[in-house]
Amino acid sequence: MSLILGALLTCAAGLAGTLLCPDDSARRSRLPLLAVFLAGGLAWHAPARAAEPLHGPARVLDGGTVMVGPHRVSLYGIAAPDADQTCSDAQDRPYPCGRDAARALADHIGTEAITCEPRGTESEGSVAALCRVGDEDLGAWMVARGLAVPDRAVATYAAASDRAWGRRLGLWSGVFQDPTERRGRRADAAGLRIAG
Repeated sequence: MSLILGALLTCAAGLAGTLLCPDDSARRSRLPLLAVFLAGGLAWHAPARAAEPLHGPARVLDGGTVMVGPHRVSLYGIAAPDADQTCSDAQDRPYPCGRDAARALADHIGTEAITCEPRGTESEGSVAALCRVGDEDLGAWMVARGLAVPDRAVATYAAASDRAWGRRLGLWSGVFQDPTERRGRRADAAGLRIAG
């Protein structure tokens, strides 16, 4: 739809520029016409509207991914353990950190509806979004409890991660494989590249 709208705007802008800025003399500038065509071209490439927020009950897939209706949503700015990931506690005993992170997120959301503001798309085709329960940022909540780590490309949650590390909360209480590294290896195996 935005492609058609952009084409129509470009044509209208070109016609308006030609009618409003005729070239009566060789000395007259065509700068206004160029500006109109440029504005029309930008309108062509601009999306018709920003992505709509998603709102509704959530089904937790893992500590960093939820389903909101038919939409797979990755919590923006964090990386949580995969659902099947195992970590070691302070006594070097293995525990299901991925399942624990997912359970904590599901318990925290409970039956509340969440609102997710899209920020982009992930390599798996999911929507990356800042999700909230009420006014509470779920990504910040996960990182503050040591259940996820900040994505390297997003510095928003670095201070919360440092506090969780200092208190040895969640993942920081023992040994774990960095979820951002695991995600990078999965993308490489799939022939994709994630910046970070």
